[in-house]
Amino acid sequence: MLCYVPAFADPREVGVWIDDTGKGAVKIEICTPTTLCGKIYWLKEPLGANGEPKIDRYNPEPSMRTRPICGLPVLGNLSQLAEGGFDNGWVYDPKEGKSYSVALDLVNADTLKVTGYKGMRFLGKSLIWTRAPADLPPCSADAAEAPGETSPHAANAKAASPAKPGKTASNTKPKPKKAATPQHPVASN
Repeated sequence: MLCYVPAFADPREVGVWIDDTGKGAVKIEICTPTTLCGKIYWLKEPLGANGEPKIDRYNPEPSMRTRPICGLPVLGNLSQLAEGGFDNGWVYDPKEGKSYSVALDLVNADTLKVTGYKGMRFLGKSLIWTRAPADLPPCSADAAEAPGETSPHAANAKAASPAKPGKTASNTKPKPKKAATPQHPVASN
């Protein structure tokens, strides 16, 4: 008697997506068996006015303000919902140095709705991202790495994710530790 077990494909949200401004793209990947994460993959203008690569200069944590924007983790801990889509993750906006809760909903094969929110999702702001062309070049080798690979600046980073908005260390219960791919720290407001 033969058993057939179908192979499950990656979620359709996985891939490279150009943000709503058209000035950047995020590579969304599977980071643990149950979560998605993403990092800056491409920048229309990767260099600042000084001719140097852009850095995370608005981060509220001074020690993180020298991190390069290219390859910067900007999405994490997104869990798949039974009804479809992903939620309960975080998004970091390096243009403001702020973190929010985030949800992803696939509108169609080439359109992704990204909703950033604090507190209640229905009060959040939704942006439309479009799937990037297959030949979009990464802004650096860090941006093209798989989640489990080590980047040059990962050795100095501590594994962390931002706190959920409205919660502090004093009013949250510690979560059990999971074996996961280390993520670069992202400060929250």
